This record gives sequence, C-alpha cells and structure tokens, in this order.
Amino acid sequence: MLRAWRRVTSTRRLIKCRVDSGGETVDADAAVDSVAELLDDRQLDVLVAAVETGGTDGHMSECILVDDSTHIAPHVTCCRLWRWPLLQHSGEIRCVPWCQNKHGHDGELQNSQAMCCHPYHWSCQLIPGNTVHMLAVLFIKQVLHLA
Repeated sequence: MLRAWRRVTSTRRLIKCRVDSGGETVDADAAVDSVAELLDDRQLDVLVAAVETGGTDGHMSECILVDDSTHIAPHVTCCRLWRWPLLQHSGEIRCVPWCQNKHGHDGELQNSQAMCCHPYHWSCQLIPGNTVHMLAVLFIKQVLHLA
C-alpha cells in the first residue's frame, strides 16, 4: 500500500514538472503515467529528481534504462514531456557524452534493447527547418530585438 501511494505521489510530481506544449493535457498526463509504469521505484526516483532540478545534476545522475521493445521511442517521449514539447522524432536528439551507456550514432545502446530515458542525457540538434530550430531562432531574434 505504501509503495503504491509513493508511486502515485512521484507520478503526480512528474506531471507538475511537465513542459506545457499548449496541447491536450489529458494526453500528456497519460503519457507521464505510461512512462512511470515502465520504471522501477529507483528509476522513478531518479527521473523525479532530474526533472524537479531541471537537470542540474544531469551529468552526474545515473541513466534510466528502459526496454525499448516495450514502448515506442521512450527516450523521445521523456524528452518531449520534460524538455522539448515540440520534438518530432528521434533524429532531432543525440545522446550527450556523459551518458554512462555506450550509445551508437542514433542514440541506441549497442547490442542491447535498453534505451536511456533520462531527459537530461539527451541534447536537441538545431537542424535548420525543424521546429526546435525555428523556435530557437525566433527566441534569439526577440532577445536581440531583431524581430
């Protein structure tokens, strides 16, 4: 009973930290629930700590490994929920060098079906034409008063 209550509390904390995309809140809350179901208690605690601190300990916190076959692109879902809500696909993100797992070119673990879902173990590629790039350019123009 106590364990279930703790998981519910952690999931609520994750929902509060979710980056608002301006879209359907119900769908995003359901996505948070589905991610939380994939994690064991320790992984859930690591994820809560990461998103509540905004990744300030990202290079020191451990990876959150999820079996990639149980969920479609779990790393993309986590990055979309807690960092970049307009992220379209896995080609827009890359694994950061301090991730403790050996990732291949596309961010997947080599010789394994596990995927690191720590949202602060990924960086967003500013590829011209993608949504995140366009938002970054718009933000820079607003800051520099060029728009």
